[in-house]
Amino acid sequence: MLSTRGEAYAKAGLSDGYLGPPKAFFDPKKKQGVVSFSNAENFLMHDVMLQYIRGQAMVHIDDASLTYHEGPFGSSRLRTAMAGLINTRFHPAIPIEASHILFANGVTSLNTMCALSLTDPDEGILLGQPIYGSFAGDLRTQSGCRLIYTPFHGDDQFSPTAVARYEEAFLHAQDSGIKVKALLICNPHNPLGRCYPRETLEALLRFCQQHQLHLISDEVYALSVYGDGGEEPPHSRFCSVLAIDLFQLGVDPALVHVLYGVSKDFAMAGLRLGCLITRNDNLLQSALSLSRFHWPSHLSCSIVTTILEDRDFIQEFLRESHRRMRTHRQLATQQLEDGGIPYATGCTAGFFLWIDLSKCLDATIVASRGGWVAELDVSRRLREIGVEMSSGYAYHNEVPGWYRVIFTVDAASLKEGLSRIVDFYHGRPGSP
Repeated sequence: MLSTRGEAYAKAGLSDGYLGPPKAFFDPKKKQGVVSFSNAENFLMHDVMLQYIRGQAMVHIDDASLTYHEGPFGSSRLRTAMAGLINTRFHPAIPIEASHILFANGVTSLNTMCALSLTDPDEGILLGQPIYGSFAGDLRTQSGCRLIYTPFHGDDQFSPTAVARYEEAFLHAQDSGIKVKALLICNPHNPLGRCYPRETLEALLRFCQQHQLHLISDEVYALSVYGDGGEEPPHSRFCSVLAIDLFQLGVDPALVHVLYGVSKDFAMAGLRLGCLITRNDNLLQSALSLSRFHWPSHLSCSIVTTILEDRDFIQEFLRESHRRMRTHRQLATQQLEDGGIPYATGCTAGFFLWIDLSKCLDATIVASRGGWVAELDVSRRLREIGVEMSSGYAYHNEVPGWYRVIFTVDAASLKEGLSRIVDFYHGRPGSP
C-alpha cells in the first residue's frame, strides 16, 4: 500500500532504537537496572546548562519565538552569534560570516541535506573505518547514495599516509562504476576520540582537490577536547579544516564544508540545533530550500542565541566540562586497565572509549558462522547482564569485537557498567 520510497523508509528501521518498552535504568540505591553506554551525550553538564537556561536564557524569549520569525534556517542574530563562536574557537584562516552559516534541526538533518545536495542516487561518499554508525541512515536513506567505507589495514588513519588508503578505495569504486562525490570525516573522531593533525587534514584536502571531491568535516566534538590536563602534544589538539589557508594550499573553498551543533559540546542534544558552514553558494542555496523540511524550533534558536552571546558563560562552561570529562575518562581507563581490558589509546576528545572485547568472541561461532555473528552474540550476552553499548559492526570496524563505551554518564553508572564488563570479560557471572 506504500510507494517504493515509503516501503524503503519503513524497512530502514531508523527508529528501532527508540521504540519498545521503557527500560529500568541503573539505580545506585538498588544496585540494579540497565547501564546504557549507547547515546553519546555529555550527561555530566546537564545540571550546569539547565541552571543557565532556567535563570538566563528563558528571560530573553519574546513573542518572535512563537512565530515563523525569519524562516527555517536560523535568525540573523543566531547566525551572527555562531559566527562569533567559530571565529573565536575554531580559528578560521579567513573569518566566517553569518552568510556562510545555515541552521537546521540537528546535524542529522544536515547530513541528509548534504547527501541530497551533493550526490545523485548510486553516487558515492567516502568514509573511514571505523566511523559513526548512524551516518549510514542519515546519508543514504533519502538520497540513495552509496557509502564507500575505507579500510586502513593497520595504518594510522590520522596520519597523512592514510590518504593512500582513501585513494585505493576511490579508484576501486571508480573501477566498479561508482562516481565518488565526497569524503566525510569526523574531527574529532567518533568513536576513536582523536583529532586529525593539521598535516593530515592538508593531505586530505589536496586529495579532494585532485579528484574534485567535496570534503565534509563533522566537527560536532570540536570543543569537547579535554586533553590530559597538562601540556598536550600538538597531535592531540583540535584543528578545524576552517583553520587551514585553502588558497595557499591550492584548494577550492567551494569544496570544503563543516558541520557543527550544540548537542555535544553544550550538552543540549534535545534542543535539536545544528549548522552547516560553507562558502559554496550553490550548496547553500540548495540547503536553504531543504531547510524548509528541517525547520528548527525558534525556542531552541532563542535559547542558543543567548548562550552563544554570553562568552563568559561559554568560557566557564567549557572549562568545567573539560575538567569533568578528564575525571571520568581517567576513572574509566583506570578501571579498564585494572580489569585487563585493552582499549584504543590516544583519546583526547569526545565522550567515549573504544574497547577491545574480541577475547569474548565465541570461537565455535567464529568458526561456523563468522566473527560478526559472534560479535552479535557478545552484544546479546552483554544485554543479559544489563549493559548496552554500540558495537564495532555498527561502526563499520574492520574487525569484530570492539565496542564504544560512553564515560560521560554519572559516576555510579560508569563504575557499575565497567564492573559488569570486566566480570564478563573474565567469564565471571553477572546480573543487571
